[in-house]
Amino acid sequence: MNRSVRHFLIVVLCLVLSVSGVLVDKAYASSMGWVERRPAGDANLEWSALASDSAGTHLIAAVYGGRLYTSPNGGTSWTERKPAGDGDKNWLAVASDSTGTHLIVANNGGRIYISSDGGTSWAETFPMGFGGNLYWRSVASDDDGSNLVAAVNQGYLYTSSNGGTSWTKRTPGGGLSRYWYGVASDADGSNLIACALNGDVYVSSDGGANWTVRQPGGASTEQWYAVDSDSDGSNLIAVFANAVVDGCIYTSSDRGVNWTARWPAGFGVSKQWYSAASDDAGSVLLVADGERLYRSQDSGATWTEEQPAGDKDARWTCCSNADGSRLIAGDSAGGRIYTLAVHPVARSLTIAKAGNGTVSLDPAGGTYDAGTVVTLTATPATGYTFNGWSGDLGGTTNPVPITMDKDKAVTATFTAVSAYTLTPSAETGGSIAPSTPQTVIQGGSKSFTIAPSPGYHIADVTIDGVSQGPIASYTFSNVASNHTISARFQGEAVKTTIVLQIGKSTFTVNDVVGTLDSPPVIKNGRTLVPIRAVIEALGGTVGWDGSARKATVTLGRATIELWIGKNAAKVNGVGTPIDSTNSKVVPEIINGRTMLPLRFVSENLGCSVVWADATKTITITYPS
Repeated sequence: MNRSVRHFLIVVLCLVLSVSGVLVDKAYASSMGWVERRPAGDANLEWSALASDSAGTHLIAAVYGGRLYTSPNGGTSWTERKPAGDGDKNWLAVASDSTGTHLIVANNGGRIYISSDGGTSWAETFPMGFGGNLYWRSVASDDDGSNLVAAVNQGYLYTSSNGGTSWTKRTPGGGLSRYWYGVASDADGSNLIACALNGDVYVSSDGGANWTVRQPGGASTEQWYAVDSDSDGSNLIAVFANAVVDGCIYTSSDRGVNWTARWPAGFGVSKQWYSAASDDAGSVLLVADGERLYRSQDSGATWTEEQPAGDKDARWTCCSNADGSRLIAGDSAGGRIYTLAVHPVARSLTIAKAGNGTVSLDPAGGTYDAGTVVTLTATPATGYTFNGWSGDLGGTTNPVPITMDKDKAVTATFTAVSAYTLTPSAETGGSIAPSTPQTVIQGGSKSFTIAPSPGYHIADVTIDGVSQGPIASYTFSNVASNHTISARFQGEAVKTTIVLQIGKSTFTVNDVVGTLDSPPVIKNGRTLVPIRAVIEALGGTVGWDGSARKATVTLGRATIELWIGKNAAKVNGVGTPIDSTNSKVVPEIINGRTMLPLRFVSENLGCSVVWADATKTITITYPS
């Protein structure tokens, strides 16, 4: 039975039943599975209400004109509870949360008691400040014991959103005082159902703030005695005690908008029902009249008669656990409690997909025992992303568990995502990997590696034309547009070393001997050399303009213009003194050869010049 309403009580009035009404073939085979669970060994206990946690392990049972009892082991052993002290009370209503930790009980003396420790200790609560004269008839709880609903006979309904600390009066039907007999709640306390002995069935989808009459059978004069709900409030059952018309068990699968009469085969019209219980899926139902119990495994379409005590005239109250695998019944006349372990109900899980992707189930299959927790994992196909779940499962959590408390259908939605191109390119002197355009889906990432060839180094890497410096790798992250990546390489500089000596016509270029037109000389404290051989050895050129008596030296990106006899030159078009400390240093023609100031020319071409005074040796290195 749904955690909130494993509490429905049977009337403790002695009503005369006129029809024995048995099922076809009078089959009582199912009674063989019931196990007697008598708390105190007293056959005279008048059981009035039962409730169970979701597992069917923690039970609470109420005695009319007696005590309360709790069991931590499905009824094997019991502990007597005394919320109101030592005196016996006329307990009429009990309810439990899904764990059996939070309990609520009520009696016809105007008291409601709350326990948050499974019945060890109790606190009295007074809805609307009343301490007495409220004849509490039925109570219900949501899954965690925070949202409660209580019914008064005769009076009103009361709800609490804080576990019974405070209460709000509810007035379905316009504020009329009614004989409220049954209430039920869904898992979170938002969907409620209530019935009145002298009128209608009401449902609320907002925790009791507003109510809509949902009259099964279309009549408003039936004596509705008990109602129950599944975990989401969609599947309902309602029964009444004064069966003056056919069809006194009704079920609804749309929160009470429409109802179906569920009349067990062979029954007469005067059957009177006093208790009803439903599992969390609304498929396993248990109802009790003044003689027998009846069980349905298909939402009331067919029924099996149950006879736990083998006695046809017992007066029963009943409840079930969450998945309907454990049924509990109390004999209000014989003083016994019975439990029945029902074979687990098979629940089907249907998976649909919108878009491209897969959904895996753990455990695999698609058909499970009721209560099985199945983990769903959505895996989008390439170029798709997982958007979320719909149907009997919502949100975007992935993987996500789902509890098979009823047949369920889930849709996984996958959406195609945009794809973008990353285009690489590399100049001569190295490579970029991968070297071909790469397609990356939106939000994806891709890394590139840049490697120079031997004799080269990375000069620069640009991303979409913006320099990143000489980096060796780059990763595009969270891609949302097309991009380019380009690599530029530069050859490693090869140094050239030239050694000259004053007065000697031979010189070396990287240790290879060559010959000058004229030996270097020192004049005015500066070395003058026939520059053509030196410049050409470095890969440059020397031009001569005889009319202007001008020599033009070019190496790399540098150009120097010098005039015979002038102490100023031009470096890349800019006038520059040859020696700012010695104006006598000028280009000269010596022995028919143009001799230029070696240090000035070399250093302005990017060379380094080292003078060894002891050997009168000049060493030129290019580049410096």
